[in-house]
Amino acid sequence: MKLFQTRKDRLKSIIRLVLPPLVPALAVLVFVLAISAASDTSQSSQQATLERALSAGAIRTYALTGCYPQSLDELLEVYHITYDSNKYIVEYVPQGSNLVPSIFVIPIGGPQE
Repeated sequence: MKLFQTRKDRLKSIIRLVLPPLVPALAVLVFVLAISAASDTSQSSQQATLERALSAGAIRTYALTGCYPQSLDELLEVYHITYDSNKYIVEYVPQGSNLVPSIFVIPIGGPQE
């Protein structure tokens, strides 16, 4: 039986106490960070897809009719485009019948939501 512990023995006993709860905690932290990163990527992808769909619809309308849609509602109705209005604000600014409209998709609450 040892009466005194050496520094090496003390360090080993501390590692045995701290390491078991630390490993699962680190695993949970890595999992949460990975989910958060995937969520951010998904939202930016959805935003870009919506913007591309609206632009493509406006250009397609111009190719078929010779003029761009005069409102967002007209574009959404003709091409059956839907989006979550609680997640995004869509700004559609027509410039005239023969000029490409300005289309902006803005996430509500910023990119982290």
